[in-house]
Amino acid sequence: MARPAVMLLQASRLVPFERSVPQGLQVSGELIWNRDGQLELSFGVLAAAASGLNELVVPSGLIDGPQVAGQRRDELWTTTCFEAFLAIPDQPGYWEINLAPNGDWALYRFEGYRSGQSQQRLNSAPEITLRRWHHQLRLDARLDLSSWWPDERCPDLALTTVLDRGANGISHWALRHGDSRADFHDRSTFLQA
Repeated sequence: MARPAVMLLQASRLVPFERSVPQGLQVSGELIWNRDGQLELSFGVLAAAASGLNELVVPSGLIDGPQVAGQRRDELWTTTCFEAFLAIPDQPGYWEINLAPNGDWALYRFEGYRSGQSQQRLNSAPEITLRRWHHQLRLDARLDLSSWWPDERCPDLALTTVLDRGANGISHWALRHGDSRADFHDRSTFLQA
C-alpha cells in the first residue's frame, strides 16, 4: 500500500523554558502531515544517564508497544504529556492535542487565544505506541483528522512537551517560547506553514 503524499515534515529539538533543567536531558518532536488528513507525531526524551528518566512522573503500569487501553481524558497537561498545536493559517482558531505515555489522549478546539474551548471529535482514537530504553523514551502517535480538517491545507504548528520531574518540578518544552512565560497557546510561537 502506497504511503499518502507528505505535505509537511517538521523535526526539531525542543527547548525548555525553565533554566533549571539538567544538562543531559533532551526532548525532540516530529510531525508528518499527510495530504489525506493523517497526522503522525513522534516525541523522544533522551537522558545522559538512565536516572534522568527514572525521575519522570508517568502513569503506573506502563507497557512498551501499542497503548490500546488509552482513553480520552482531560488535564493530561498537568503531568508528563506530549502535545501538538495546529492552526489553519490566517484564522484565529486552533487545536490542542495531548498525548500521555499510557495512551490517554485529548483533542480540543479553541475559537481564539485560550477562549471558546470545546472537545474536537475524532472518528477513531489515536494510535499511540510507547518505547522505552535505558536512556530514552519515545512516543509515536497517528491521528486521522480527515473528517474535519480542510482538504490539503497545511497547518501552522507548535510541538510541545510537559515533563513532570516530581520533586524537581515541571518543565515546559517547545520549538520556541515567548519572553515572559511558558505559553504553548501563544500563536506567535507557532511555525507557519
